[in-house]
Amino acid sequence: MKNVITLLTLFTTMVINAQWMQDTSCNKKSAIVANQAIEYVVNLEYMAAFGAANAALLLDEDCGCAKLTLAYISSANTKWGSRAQKLDAIDKTSLTPEEKGWYEIMRATSQERASLEELVAQQFPESPLLNFLSTSMQDFNTFKTFADKFPKNAATAYNMISYGYTNGGFGENDTTQAMKYVTMAQQMHDGPNSYDSMAEHYATMGDYENALKNQLKAIDFGTFSSPYRTNALRYYAKINQEDIAKEVQQKQKDIQQAILEGDYQSYKEFVHPEIEVSTGDSNLNPFYIYTQKDVKTNPEITWASFLLSDMKTYFSPDMKTAVVTFVADGQYTITATNNTVEYATRASSTWCNTDDGWKILHTSFAPRKGKNGIPERN
Repeated sequence: MKNVITLLTLFTTMVINAQWMQDTSCNKKSAIVANQAIEYVVNLEYMAAFGAANAALLLDEDCGCAKLTLAYISSANTKWGSRAQKLDAIDKTSLTPEEKGWYEIMRATSQERASLEELVAQQFPESPLLNFLSTSMQDFNTFKTFADKFPKNAATAYNMISYGYTNGGFGENDTTQAMKYVTMAQQMHDGPNSYDSMAEHYATMGDYENALKNQLKAIDFGTFSSPYRTNALRYYAKINQEDIAKEVQQKQKDIQQAILEGDYQSYKEFVHPEIEVSTGDSNLNPFYIYTQKDVKTNPEITWASFLLSDMKTYFSPDMKTAVVTFVADGQYTITATNNTVEYATRASSTWCNTDDGWKILHTSFAPRKGKNGIPERN
């Protein structure tokens, strides 16, 4: 009995806080769950919406609102998306006028959609969903207008308003206001997207510690294959950027040592099986793909020393690619002539952060001005 009361209380709360459609073709219980599915949709939590919509269909297989939700979160791409197919499977005559409005918006071409969204919103002024669909990131004030008109459904609008303050949609960037509105969104809707948004705002301010804390809260809603994992890894890498830079630099030293010794077993630890490593030698010959046959000692020269120094690491914004620049100094003896050559180059290497760790992608060496690289190879 206690569980029944709890479930009914939950249903009642959902109706009060997130009644997105006034009139649906679903039975009473299914309509409650279908509305929750829409709550997830507008908050960009599509996998949760998928689960809720399917739950609604278990309660009522004819719930048009749930079917429309599943169509909406599917791709509209004509080559591989399933939205059109799912819309075709819906009996339009069984939908309520409000549901038909959503149906027609999804049926519209990209050129027709904006004007149709405005028209449908005018036809159904009391429908939170159909009015929300007419908001636009081209004018962040539309989200403020929506929030004022539908305060019980304002969580996602508050979240969008926070982005308006972060990216200058309301004039000068205002991180204080951004944090205020994203916090309001969190207070109204218990879901991962607002934590992801707060993390993005912190990241914009360069505060990756708090960005990571909030991103982990987003992941905690559903850890397996979480769409929020990518940014969590990026924020973690930003926090530990100095240590990662040292790690990649050490890998460059280690791979260079393996090459000098002709040690393929050590070398291949730094190579991903799906990456072709391109290389440019300091003899300025054309670039080529470096393979196992190239990892061998060069009988034409004997190295007395080879030292890397002045190493610097530069990262891509997503922290998945690193470029290491350095200088290399050494000395080698040419076997045929027994001449000793002072070696001095400047070089760079590109590393990619894969699921198996940092792997080499490209290297390029060139003699420093007036200095020598390696000789031509026969």
